[in-house]
Amino acid sequence: MSHIGRGVLLRFRAPARRDDDGAALVLVVGSMLVLAMLALTALAYAIGSQRFARYTQDYTSGMAAAQSGIEHYISQLNRNDRYSDEIDCSNPALKGPMPPSTNSCGYTMSTEPGWAPVDPANTAPEAPHFHYSVDASRSRSEGTIVLTVTGRVNGEYRTVEAVVGKGGSTDFVYYTDFESADPANVEAYPNGPSDDRCGRGGYENAQYWWEGRRSASCQEITFISADVLDGGVFTNDSALSSGAHFQGGFFTANPNCKNATSNQTTWRQCLRQDGKNSTANFHNIRPAYSDPLYLDDTSAAFKDHPGCHYFGSTRIVFNANGTMTVWNKTSVNGNRAPVAEAATGLPTPQCGTLEQLDSNAGATVPVPNEMVIYVANSNTSDRQCNSGELGGPSGRTLPLGTYDWTRHTGSSPSSTSYSYDSTMRNETKRCGRGNLYVEGTLNGRVTLASEQSIILVGDLVLEGGRFGNDMVGLVATDTVEVFHPVLQDWAWVRRNSNCGTSGSTSYRWCPSGNEYEVSGWPRRYLDPTTGGYYPTKGIQIAGSIQTLQHSFYVQRYKFGAHQGTLYVYGSIAQRWRGIVGQNGSDGSHGYDKLYQYDRRLITSAPPYFPRWINAQWSLRYSGEIATPPELRT
Repeated sequence: MSHIGRGVLLRFRAPARRDDDGAALVLVVGSMLVLAMLALTALAYAIGSQRFARYTQDYTSGMAAAQSGIEHYISQLNRNDRYSDEIDCSNPALKGPMPPSTNSCGYTMSTEPGWAPVDPANTAPEAPHFHYSVDASRSRSEGTIVLTVTGRVNGEYRTVEAVVGKGGSTDFVYYTDFESADPANVEAYPNGPSDDRCGRGGYENAQYWWEGRRSASCQEITFISADVLDGGVFTNDSALSSGAHFQGGFFTANPNCKNATSNQTTWRQCLRQDGKNSTANFHNIRPAYSDPLYLDDTSAAFKDHPGCHYFGSTRIVFNANGTMTVWNKTSVNGNRAPVAEAATGLPTPQCGTLEQLDSNAGATVPVPNEMVIYVANSNTSDRQCNSGELGGPSGRTLPLGTYDWTRHTGSSPSSTSYSYDSTMRNETKRCGRGNLYVEGTLNGRVTLASEQSIILVGDLVLEGGRFGNDMVGLVATDTVEVFHPVLQDWAWVRRNSNCGTSGSTSYRWCPSGNEYEVSGWPRRYLDPTTGGYYPTKGIQIAGSIQTLQHSFYVQRYKFGAHQGTLYVYGSIAQRWRGIVGQNGSDGSHGYDKLYQYDRRLITSAPPYFPRWINAQWSLRYSGEIATPPELRT
C-alpha cells in the first residue's frame, strides 16, 4: 500500500474520451447549413412566386384587355350603325395586313398589326393594349359581326372570338305587342272591333290591358294548360293564362310585374289579374318586368333585298335537294317576270322564267341561299282565284273548290252553284295580292317575305334537322297563317242584298249553309331530325315567324275537329295575338301549342330578318381561341 506521506509520487490519469465528443459542434454547423438552405429555398420560391404572380396577373389582364376591345368596337357601332362598312383609318386597333382594295388607309398584306391602348393615357409597351380584326360579311344579311380581339399586356397575349349583333324578335320563342285578338281577324271580329283600344283604328291608337283596354269589349285570348312555350316569352301587354307552361323565362312590360319577388305567390302579378285569376307554371324561373320592345315595320325594305322577287299570289314547294318548285301564273302576275337581285359575293339567283312558272310543272330552281324570296302585289287580277290557278303538284293544286271566276261574271253566270274554300273569298286572298303559299323540306338559308300574307299549306321542315345549318324566316306585312281549308257551297239564287229571305227580284251568290273540311291538309313531311312525322298529328313549322302589322293564326280555327299540335321550332313575333285553337261547349277545335326556341338564333338569324326599333348592338357570344402567331412580337 502506498501512502502519500511517504513521498510516493502520485500520477493522475486524464478522463477517458466518449464516442459523442465534438457532435454538438457538428450539429450546430449542420443546423446553420440547413437553415441557410431553407432560407435560400424560401428566397428562390419567393422570387419564383413573384414571377408566377406577375405572369398570372399579366395573363388575366390580357383577357381583360381583349374584353375592352370588344366593348370599344360595340361602342363604335352604337354611335354609327354602319361602322363596319369600311376600315376606320383613325382606329389603330383595325390596322393590319389586308388587301389594299378593302381599305382607303393604304394598308397592304405586309402592314404590321396596330394596337390601341386600353387607357389612352398609358401607351407604354407593357401596358394593356388590344387589336381586332372584323368579319362583317353577314352584318346586313344576318345582323351579326364576328370580332377576333387580342389583348396584350407585358408580353402576354389572350385572344377572344366574339359575335356581336342587334336584338330582335328572334331573342324569344314568343313575342306579342298586344295580347288581344287581331282586329283584322274576321272570326274574332265578324264586324270589326267597335273600340279604338281594340285596334279599330290601327295599332297606333290601341291600348295594352294594363293601360286601359280592360274597360273595352275586346276579344281577349287565353293560354291554356295544354300550351307549352319552351323558351323566353315577351309581351308588352298583360297575358291571360289558365295554367300554361312557360319553360324558358317570362318577361313583360306590365307594370304590375315589378311587384314580383322571390316568393312564387307573387309571380301571378306578371299575368293578367283584375278578376281574371290568371295562372301559369313558370317552371321555377322568376318572371320579370322589362321595358317595352317594339317591332319595326320594315316590310317595304324587302323589295330591295337580294333574292327572287315574284308578283301576285305564288306557290312554293321546297325540295330536300336544295331546290324549290315555284308556280306563279301569268294570269296572276300580269305577265311580269320575276326579278333576280344579286347579293355581293353571291351568284345571281335563278328564279324561273314566265313560261316555267306558268306551266303545270312549275319552275324548279336552286334556293336563293343567304337571300330572300319576296312576293309583292301584282296590281292586277284583283279577284278570286280560279280553281288550280295558284298551281301546285299534281293532285294538290290550289285553291281548292270548283270556283271559276270566268263563269261568274256578268248578270247571268254559266254555273249557278259551286263549292270553294271559304278563306279564299276574303279580299286579302285575291289573286293579285302578294300572298305566298309554302311547304316542304328546306335545304339552305333563306327568308320568305310577302307584301300580304304567308300561308303554310304543309309542314316546313329543315333538311339538315333542327341542329344543322338550314334556317328559314317568314316575314309578312299582314299575317302568317296555317292552312285549314273549309269548303263552302254557294248558289246563284234570288235573294235580298244580304242573302236573307227569298222573294227579291235580285240574284245573289249566297251560301247554302253546307260547310265541310278537306282531308289531307296541311300536307305532312317527314322530320329529318326524328325520321317520322313530328308532331304525330298536327303541323311543324321550323322557322322564325314575324308579322309586322297583324298576327300568326290558324284559318277557320273554330270549325271542325281538333287538329293536333302546332309545333313551331324557332320563334314567333306578332303585332296582335293570333288565335290557333278554341275550346268550346262543342269540344276542342284548332291546335294546341308547342313552341320550342331554336337556340341557334342566339348567335344567328335568317337572312335580313328585322330587328327591334330600339335595338342596340351587344355581345351575343364569345369564347377564347389561340392567338394568331403574327400578333406575337
